[in-house]
Amino acid sequence: MALTTRTPADTPEETDLVTERTAAVIAAGSQGRVHARGWSSVAGVRLAAIADPIAGAAAELAGEYDGVAAYDDATAMLQELRPEFVSVCTPPSVRLDVVRAAIAAGARAIHAEKPIATSYGDALAMVAEAQDAGVQLTFNLQRRFEPVHRFARSRIVEGAIGDIVSIEGYCPNLPDWGTHIFDLILFYLGDEAPEWVIGQVDVTVNRFVYGAFAETSSLTQVKWPSNINAVVMTGREPQTPVLNLANNTGLIVQGTSGRIESRGSRCLVQRFGADDELFPTPHSTDASTWERGIDPAIFAATAEAIADLVDALDTGREPVLSARRGLAGAELIFATYESSRSRRRVILPLDLTDNPLLDGLAQGFWAPTGEQRSTY
Repeated sequence: MALTTRTPADTPEETDLVTERTAAVIAAGSQGRVHARGWSSVAGVRLAAIADPIAGAAAELAGEYDGVAAYDDATAMLQELRPEFVSVCTPPSVRLDVVRAAIAAGARAIHAEKPIATSYGDALAMVAEAQDAGVQLTFNLQRRFEPVHRFARSRIVEGAIGDIVSIEGYCPNLPDWGTHIFDLILFYLGDEAPEWVIGQVDVTVNRFVYGAFAETSSLTQVKWPSNINAVVMTGREPQTPVLNLANNTGLIVQGTSGRIESRGSRCLVQRFGADDELFPTPHSTDASTWERGIDPAIFAATAEAIADLVDALDTGREPVLSARRGLAGAELIFATYESSRSRRRVILPLDLTDNPLLDGLAQGFWAPTGEQRSTY
């Protein structure tokens, strides 16, 4: 059951019993740190606990906050504290099981990290089971809250570059960074549902990003009913050292009256016959000043996302980072893998439950050599 505290009443003879709203974070890595900071900034919600099976990890992070408990067993923590809000920052390979445990423990809202899952079936199950249980599920695609991307979206809506013709996206890989790129493309387009995907994937090396297997490089084309096309390219050094000389990690939106180039540090709007508009991020871009190497924009945007999901739960509206929107971006990633595996255009909605990249690898479609492990 929920913890309770007593607060002073209007008269010395009376007291009101007030239910305390609590949050817990599962996994104490860099994103666990980001989520813990976010929950600690929300009025009316207390960060109660952090769980991580790695010895000392939860205790180290919990020690930075007053009165936060540390657990090495997430299930035990969930059953004991029954938090209303749960952040799940685990690797995607175990995320479904942890989300199920949070649902079983009575969580009302679950905020999960990306990549959403290691298979499309797991992603679908996660969303369906939360919905069936009446639990609000969100995914931390926090870049929708970053000022740079909100500015880009506002200028698109205002017609600064005319009608959108095409979008180019560039990033190191699909499962991690690509999740953001596809989500931002959908955000820029007002979450219009695309029609189909064509993709090609290269698997030259056994690449793991945050422990999850990722392609070496890829090329995706997405088509919308409005005849807008998006092309997304992935890869990183040494196999694909430069994706685009102007914007190696970000988006370029081509319109009938101009173009927008957006990335973490800035948004540049170039209009035909008008002065350029430059909108720089309000956050520091000097990595030497970042806390534990974490971009301050991630801290700030995640805190906004968490505040939004709390408000959405209280008001009954759809949160900005709803499971529906997160699943739409994941669908494009798994559709890319399926297109490469099946050598065909993939019509949406996607009709599969596996991970075509992993299954295609097991079937011998690719023969990678060597190994590369990194966080991007």
